Amino acid sequence: SLLEAYRRDRRRLLGFLLSSAGGRAVDLSRVDLDAVSADYALDCVASGAQFDASEATRRYFDDRRYPIMTSSPSGNSYFLLSRPEGSGSPPKKVAPDIGPEPPAEENSSRARKHSDSFEVAVNIQGASYVLKDLNLANTSPQHAKEMDLLSLGLPRLNAELSDDDLRETAYEVLLASLFVSGKLYFAEEKREKKPKFLKGLRSKTEGSNSAPQMENYYTHHLDLIRVQMEISESMDTLAKRALRRIGSKMVQGQLDVPCISLQLLSSVGKFDFPTERLRVQWQRRQANVLEELLLFSASRECSMSETLRIVLSKLKNTEDWVVSVPDGRIEVLTIIERYNTRLSAAPKKFGLKGETYHWTQSYHFNSRLYEKLLSSVFDMLEDGQLVEEADEILETMKLTWPILGITQKLHDALYAWALFQKFAQTGEILLLKQTDLQIQKLKLHNNVREAELYIDSFVCSVEGFGSNGTLNLVDSALLKINMWCHRQLKNYHLYFSQANCSIFESMLNLVLLTAANLTDDDEEAMLIGTSLGSTPESTLIHILVVRSIQAAYKNALISADGQSKAEFKHPLILLASELKLLVEKECSAFSPVLHKYYPEAGRVALTVFHLLYGQQLELFLEGSDHSESLKEILGASNSFELCIAQKLYSMYGEAAGSSLSNFLKPYMIDRFSSPIILQWLHAQHENVLEWTKRTIEIEDWEPLSVHRKLATSMVEVFRIVEETIDQFFNSSLPLDIVHLRSLLIGITSSLQVYLLHMENQQVSRATLLPVAPVLTRYAESVNPFAKRKLIEPAVREEKVANKLNNLTVPKLCVKLNTLQYIRDQLDTIEEGIKQSWVDVQSAVGLLDYLSCMTSEGATSKSSPSDESIDELFTIFDDVRRTAVNITDTILNFIGELHSLCSPQFT
Repeated sequence: SLLEAYRRDRRRLLGFLLSSAGGRAVDLSRVDLDAVSADYALDCVASGAQFDASEATRRYFDDRRYPIMTSSPSGNSYFLLSRPEGSGSPPKKVAPDIGPEPPAEENSSRARKHSDSFEVAVNIQGASYVLKDLNLANTSPQHAKEMDLLSLGLPRLNAELSDDDLRETAYEVLLASLFVSGKLYFAEEKREKKPKFLKGLRSKTEGSNSAPQMENYYTHHLDLIRVQMEISESMDTLAKRALRRIGSKMVQGQLDVPCISLQLLSSVGKFDFPTERLRVQWQRRQANVLEELLLFSASRECSMSETLRIVLSKLKNTEDWVVSVPDGRIEVLTIIERYNTRLSAAPKKFGLKGETYHWTQSYHFNSRLYEKLLSSVFDMLEDGQLVEEADEILETMKLTWPILGITQKLHDALYAWALFQKFAQTGEILLLKQTDLQIQKLKLHNNVREAELYIDSFVCSVEGFGSNGTLNLVDSALLKINMWCHRQLKNYHLYFSQANCSIFESMLNLVLLTAANLTDDDEEAMLIGTSLGSTPESTLIHILVVRSIQAAYKNALISADGQSKAEFKHPLILLASELKLLVEKECSAFSPVLHKYYPEAGRVALTVFHLLYGQQLELFLEGSDHSESLKEILGASNSFELCIAQKLYSMYGEAAGSSLSNFLKPYMIDRFSSPIILQWLHAQHENVLEWTKRTIEIEDWEPLSVHRKLATSMVEVFRIVEETIDQFFNSSLPLDIVHLRSLLIGITSSLQVYLLHMENQQVSRATLLPVAPVLTRYAESVNPFAKRKLIEPAVREEKVANKLNNLTVPKLCVKLNTLQYIRDQLDTIEEGIKQSWVDVQSAVGLLDYLSCMTSEGATSKSSPSDESIDELFTIFDDVRRTAVNITDTILNFIGELHSLCSPQFT
């Protein structure tokens, strides 16, 4: 419909431009404006040259045959026919010679290896079908049109009838039905238009009788329909004047579309049209309608088809029709009417009340006309909204049923189809709900056998679910609605979100309501099959869930591969992050809705996510060369598996028994990560130990500040220890008691080295004894006459002297504060590690939960108890005891200094 609107506007613009091209009027009655080059028409207007229709047509097809050149400054940029994107200027470099490729570098080969790994993932079981949808963007417009699902599959029209022709013909049918039923009267005289300010002075007796009220009732709705169908007032007046006497000529219920066209041709003259072009278009439309209904629909059943062809050719020749005498025109119309009467006299096929020949032979044309009438219930100013008088308009449409052969069931099917088409164009959820209600009404119909046979004669060609065939119109509409919704729901992660989740639920209801017996091999080709005894409803939702997740996984796979080249990360790391977002979206938006119809929907979705990523991870681990990113990949994989386990546990709790559990194969990441963690811990311990030795050697035991009187080296040591602990618990890898023991041993070994260095800086108490006074040169003896021995003062070693010089009271106090800081920090670290270990235990429990779901009776790993954890932290007690011993030593040393110094010592 949008394409037809563009074409209509293009014809109007070209007609306006060429109406005064070169200062001379151009006869456009025989010119096909759809095949006129717009550039040629603009050139004629600009230069004042005479318009040549043949040259315009030639230029039009030449422009379609060659690429379209853009208006770039260089003049050498084109639009390609295959992809409508600017290709840019041609390359300036010479093409390289064809020869053997040089060997690639190591980095490029590694990147190619990762890319090849993801190319393999594209072809995993059950995910290759998505290539069809991904290639839709590269298909040609003609191919995309053939794949359009929003078509009932009615037989095509053989006559040259456009969308506008059908719309105007449908309005004429509506006018004829109103005149025949006596619901509408046409007055020749023009009504006097009164000013608005005189409305209040009108007498109350105006319009009091019942007939004008009925006329005004239908006139109001007819005016609304006319505006909605974009029929001009002049053409409306012309049709009303021509059809006002049709009620007296026809018997009610025996009217058909050819009779309406003949009545219009016999009653409308040349001077009834405002322009000659409108007359030519109108007359050709009437001729094409008669040709479609009389010639193409009945060529096999009547021997007068050749005569009819000659008569219709005269009708199409608009110039001969104008200059011919009235008797000649009457003769042509009489022949056509006689031919139509002969066809109408054919025996009825189904014996329905009011049945005519054209009900069955022209159902494809009548159905299209009724679709155009139904489109008037949509507000043309507010896209996707129904007008307030929609119910009254539908009641008015029922007057056309005897002419077009519409029954209540056909009306419900066509109205549901019109509502759904409008929803597909606008996305308005109210239209989708109205479609749902209309289909529910359609399902309640239980027609008699003759009516069902009549509906079955409305044959439509369908192509869907891998097979071609024919269905009746009602089943075709239901199948096309189901196919369109099915296509959206098979990739609901792409088309829906949290914002439009209500549309998702309504569309799911519609699919279940219109579900047909699927004849394709969807279920056989599933990555995860349904369980035995599943209902058709659960099987359908199972297929939708698996297919949608496969499509979402494929998009995430391609996105991760592209981002890895820009962010220099391995694709598996980015893929795990993308899938975690998809899992969150699945559990928050879609699973609650799907659970209402299929309780296993959430388990199916999470199992498929886990299985698809596990296949890709297995491909990587099989060809892994222990690259640098292995630790990050394993951490991302473990984090994703924990996310799956957590969602499963939150949905189903301990009720793990299901046939889907056989597809849950744990990744067993601990087999690869355990040696990596130990290797990393060993490297970190060496770094911490080296850092500790370096800081203690340059420590001058000066306080950090007035408020923090402790050693800066100890602060640095604990900073790197805390960083190691954070990296240990934030690695997202599965941890066990061996890893924790290794971590604690590394921390205590570094602290023991620090404390040992502090202890080595102390001196023995003997070095503090003062030397003999200078005047006391001789030692005391019992015999005063014996020769006295000379006292030789002991000289301290240089190393001990240096130690004594550094053991000032302020520095000793800094050491005491540092020792207390070590004991406090050990308590803080111990408490933090125990709290983090609780999260580790919960992660271990979730992984055990997956293991239990995999096989019945599987035993979970024994998680470390609190007592075993407390036993590990006893190694911190050794550090504390060492710190206490050094503290006592320093305090005793300060006490000796106090006893040896003057009383003024503080």
